[in-house]
Amino acid sequence: MKLSHVFTLTIASLISTVALAEEVTFQSLDSNNDGVISPTEAQVSTELAKQYRKLDSNKDNELSPVEFAHFKK
Repeated sequence: MKLSHVFTLTIASLISTVALAEEVTFQSLDSNNDGVISPTEAQVSTELAKQYRKLDSNKDNELSPVEFAHFKK
């Protein structure tokens, strides 16, 4: 029984690692498909959330595809 728990935890850990390694794209973050990334949508990526204000070069509180292109993962 304990071996099955270890196996389950190992599999769950591997799945989480793969999910975290998935590439973050503009399309995957723009969840409402309005053509920009809002601060709320950016929260999906910790790194993007940290860089959000700097990336928002025109300070309209949205990231355009051009602004997102400068995102360093």
